[in-house]
Amino acid sequence: MTPSHHFIRILALIFCLIGTEALAQRKTDVVHLYNGDKVTGEIKQLYGGILELSTDSMGRVRIEWPEVARVESKYHYEVRVSDGERLYGSFSNEARPGQLLLTDIFGRHELESLGVVEIRPVEETFIDRLDVYLSGTYGYTNASGVTQLAFNTEVSYEDEKSRNTLSARSEITETDEGSTSSTRINVNRGVWRLNRSDAFRTTFVNYEDNDELDLAYRIGVGAGLGRYVLDSHRTRLVGSGGLQVITEKNLGAETNQDVEAFFNLTYATWKFTTPELNVDLNFTLYPSVTDLGRLRSDSSLRLRWEMIEDLSWDITAWATSDNQVEDSDSYWDYSITTGIGWEF
Repeated sequence: MTPSHHFIRILALIFCLIGTEALAQRKTDVVHLYNGDKVTGEIKQLYGGILELSTDSMGRVRIEWPEVARVESKYHYEVRVSDGERLYGSFSNEARPGQLLLTDIFGRHELESLGVVEIRPVEETFIDRLDVYLSGTYGYTNASGVTQLAFNTEVSYEDEKSRNTLSARSEITETDEGSTSSTRINVNRGVWRLNRSDAFRTTFVNYEDNDELDLAYRIGVGAGLGRYVLDSHRTRLVGSGGLQVITEKNLGAETNQDVEAFFNLTYATWKFTTPELNVDLNFTLYPSVTDLGRLRSDSSLRLRWEMIEDLSWDITAWATSDNQVEDSDSYWDYSITTGIGWEF
């Protein structure tokens, strides 16, 4: 059997597992509205001021959070409030309107509904805790001036103590003179303090290569501290900083090691009115500690418009720079691509 047949079988098995988990999910949560109506289904999430509920009769229902009087469920959820605190428990049916009554092993927590920023089911299986986003894009890059094929992905796994993320992008460009490529892979782990407040520790590993910057490879390992600067129903701003050690090799040059500081800002905003829009902006500055005067940067921007459920139109842009590249024409490289993205 060829490798491609094995790959197809593995994909089929994954989709079967995902489908089986979806069929096994419950739809017994109850959402009470201020107008007296109540909706029974499965709470998928509260995010960006919209509560999403999966029902048998109406499909997926989106309800504006200020319209919700109270919620009851016997299943466990992660609840994040506006000051950054994160709690875990189930929703009691004894809450008054405008309140969430969260019950856990330590007792009850009375939360004002409008102070709750996010609700996320605490899934029991590994597959349910995975969030995966894939996109394939086709566009134009400044470095070569020709069309290119690009792939982007983000896979995240979150539990009660940490959030783990794998993000990757890869681009391949074919020209009459030959082919060029660039790749970047980031693996990041963020760990919260005991009370799951707005501060966290971060550790990461990253890999990068870029023909246009004459970079054969660069591997970085680092750690630092981060904080949620702004966190509301509509926007999120996160800052972090620390140190990383890099090992790199330029084309035709020897291997070099360096210690860098890093300062990162991540900004996200979203709207859930049709068409749904998500905007994610990431910027990182790398001033060298051991090679004074060297300064690198990396930034990315992603816009996603949802066309139908879980299928989006994706626009992705990125830029990277290094002021010590020997060829001054290659000091910057950037790309803008567009295509289709899928989330599950």
